[in-house]
Amino acid sequence: MRLFNLRMLCCIFAVIILSGCSNSLPLLAVPEQVSYDDELKIAEISQQLSRRDLDTVSRMQLIFERGIVYDSLGFKAFAQSDFNHLLSFNPEIPDVYNFLGTYALRDGDFDNAMMAFNTTLEIDPSYAFAYLNRAITLYRTGHYQAAQLDAQKFYQYDVNEPIRVLWLYLIEKEIDKQAALAQLQNRYDKLNDKMSYGGDIIAFYLGNISESKLMQNLQQGVENDRQLAERLCEAYFYLGKYYLGKGNNERAKILFKYALANNIYNFVEHQQALYEIKLLEEK
Repeated sequence: MRLFNLRMLCCIFAVIILSGCSNSLPLLAVPEQVSYDDELKIAEISQQLSRRDLDTVSRMQLIFERGIVYDSLGFKAFAQSDFNHLLSFNPEIPDVYNFLGTYALRDGDFDNAMMAFNTTLEIDPSYAFAYLNRAITLYRTGHYQAAQLDAQKFYQYDVNEPIRVLWLYLIEKEIDKQAALAQLQNRYDKLNDKMSYGGDIIAFYLGNISESKLMQNLQQGVENDRQLAERLCEAYFYLGKYYLGKGNNERAKILFKYALANNIYNFVEHQQALYEIKLLEEK
């Protein structure tokens, strides 16, 4: 059976199982699949890499492109292999270390994750997402003050992006819940666009709208299924974190599974939902 068909069956079974765990049917997009174009792109790049007359710069570019495709499809082992191979050509590529760090972070290998993100920022101190990834690593290891500093740096790169506000809140509430909530309100008030679906997630955290209203608003302006899947991946993850903070572990676990069901493998929310489920199962 082809991988495409196997994944489709797994997604269908997952939706059936997840739906049975809830009192109402969840909002789900058609999960992202490995398309013919994806397979063709990997095949074409691999064919070009087999050429002996390929110069080093072109070879590196192709390996990097293939690694990006593998990463977006959830083929982390293949992506990791390509990115590690790139370091044999040039050991100072910040993107590569950031990718490798996210794989270590996903697996709970925090020492290697920290080393990777530190290296990323040593090479390029302006690499914004490395600050977020390092903040999450520090958050996972209980170093909340240091995590807050990195999350604050990430937030300052774009104070109008709600996801940056949410991560900063999740970290700050581990230090002081009341102060974190006040800061969340303050940063929400400063958003240029409070009507975005990300702004609605913050509004839900603040108690301004209901969960059902959040999910209703989330569908507005959606142009395609990929966009809906991305929004749902984010929304379900942050809803899971909300209920986890309320001590409702079972509901949180279901919501994290909903986040995974959309197959947005290269989103930090997908990766962290997977880790949250691992933590809950260990409990």
